[in-house]
Amino acid sequence: ATDLYGRTSVPGLYATGEVACSGVHGANRLASNSLLEGLVFSRRIAEVLPHELRDWSQPVEETRTPGLVDAAARRDLQAVMTDQVGVLRTATGLESALSALTALSDRVSDTPATVSWETTNVVAVSAALTLGALLRTETRGSHWREDFAERDDVAIAGGHFDIRLSSGQVRAEFVEGPATDPSVPGP
Repeated sequence: ATDLYGRTSVPGLYATGEVACSGVHGANRLASNSLLEGLVFSRRIAEVLPHELRDWSQPVEETRTPGLVDAAARRDLQAVMTDQVGVLRTATGLESALSALTALSDRVSDTPATVSWETTNVVAVSAALTLGALLRTETRGSHWREDFAERDDVAIAGGHFDIRLSSGQVRAEFVEGPATDPSVPGP
């Protein structure tokens, strides 16, 4: 979530375009909207950023568990996402994908390389996307659940899911918010 100047709830972190939830286009995430959003909000961020930068500080001590996903896992990752988390989705397929993604994240490499960093990041984003798709028990727009073929404005009317990486695990939280369809009463 961002304000009208791209500020997030994390001090010093700004977001725009596809990663931002500014609310200016509702739930519509069409490419042209996010492009427009990126242009407008990037300009706004550039205007406020020089006045909001903190003084330089020393880096904090590294506390993460070391390990990069082996770049050789990329093909298997692509296959899992294509086969189980494509346009048509089911709970069974999404659960299978989460298990496969966990197994892929255990395929580590000790050799730091750009392709290993990329693969590690894609595994994390894939896990977040898959968990969000599993929790969204409805069909809405291009998110098609074969086991939940109808849109459900009542159950999902009052919020959205925030997906976060915490201690190496992907976690989800339902955040209450305004109704997506004002003509339908919230839960």
